[in-house]
Amino acid sequence: MSDLPKHLRQAAAARTTAAEEKARKALRRLAVSREPVSFTAVAKAAGVSTDFLYRHPELRAQIERQRAKFRSSVNPAVTEDEPAASSSAPVRVLARKLEEERVARRHEVAELRRALEVAQGENLELRRRLERYEPA
Repeated sequence: MSDLPKHLRQAAAARTTAAEEKARKALRRLAVSREPVSFTAVAKAAGVSTDFLYRHPELRAQIERQRAKFRSSVNPAVTEDEPAASSSAPVRVLARKLEEERVARRHEVAELRRALEVAQGENLELRRRLERYEPA
């Protein structure tokens, strides 16, 4: 399986098990204290990396469940696609303006692409005419 000696494999496994247990305890502490649950918060509280949490499917699933439970308990009316009801009016206005700007830029890009296609067609036609031209 691995070229590492048995004692090193055992030490690595022990470190992983200890880190998993620290992450579980941190997750429980966050849940009990009603603090926001996120991968970053759990990693910070447990002293592990977020990469470690993402790479362990069981821990990842537990964190995602707790995060969803926390979100639904804080504001059950909020969905993923809908901005929070507590977001301020200026934020909503800016978000709306940003979306309008995105739509405008998409239309502008589409128009520029059409113009580029026309220009490329005209360029091709001119090159063909130039090839046919024979000076006397």
